[in-house]
Amino acid sequence: MWSYAATVLRPAQLLKHAGLPVVAPPLGEMPERLTRRGLGPKFSRGYRAPALLPHETEHAHLVEEFDHMSEVYAEFVQPFSRPIFEEATSVLATYLPPAARVLDAGCGPGRELQRIARLVADGEIVGIDLSRGMVLSAHRAARAHGIRNCAFVQCDVGKLPDAFTGEFDLIYSCLAHHHYPEPQQATRAILRCLRPGGVYCVIDPGPRWFNEMSAPLAKWADPGWIGFHTPEEFCVLFRRAGFARAGWLELLPGFGAALGQKPT
Repeated sequence: MWSYAATVLRPAQLLKHAGLPVVAPPLGEMPERLTRRGLGPKFSRGYRAPALLPHETEHAHLVEEFDHMSEVYAEFVQPFSRPIFEEATSVLATYLPPAARVLDAGCGPGRELQRIARLVADGEIVGIDLSRGMVLSAHRAARAHGIRNCAFVQCDVGKLPDAFTGEFDLIYSCLAHHHYPEPQQATRAILRCLRPGGVYCVIDPGPRWFNEMSAPLAKWADPGWIGFHTPEEFCVLFRRAGFARAGWLELLPGFGAALGQKPT
């Protein structure tokens, strides 16, 4: 991961910022930017401590290793994930009013969540993860950095709480979708939790060439890895779940943002 980041992602990022064409053109329909105030803070006022599951779920075995490495995971993955999320942040910002209420689906130790929390100073962000260790680590890290407009909930992305229904302006996942054991169920749950016109953004590998090249390594090295989707497969997944718009925007070679918009 670090080698690919140093030899491909960072150089491509510099070339992209210099105006050179290093990514493929968009695919499908991008969400429309809606000019409205965000839903504002709610869950950060009610969840002062992490909300943890009282028992294990059927998918708990997929996150056992993440529980064990929750305290060091951020430092391990940051050199790889940072350039990807830096590019994704400019995409997310397009759909983020200052008072947006955001859900991070698969927040891990919360590095990306902290960055988005600072963009929605008058709103909030809720981080969910099936790993108890990750939820606790993300909560501690956010508090250590003085971030209060956030809440943390341990749950399965395919079984989001009823209290989340219709409650978010934007939902995103960063390098987490390929861990979802039931992507269609998760996508439908996320659609349910968006407000009308809300946007879903998946930041993940996509181009077929990259998926075929990296899947054997991911299967061996990535705890809980299930499988990658191509841009076309993301669009089909979103459309079948009920999204009105679905598209793909390449961020850096091998990685992009799959975007869907709930009907208004």
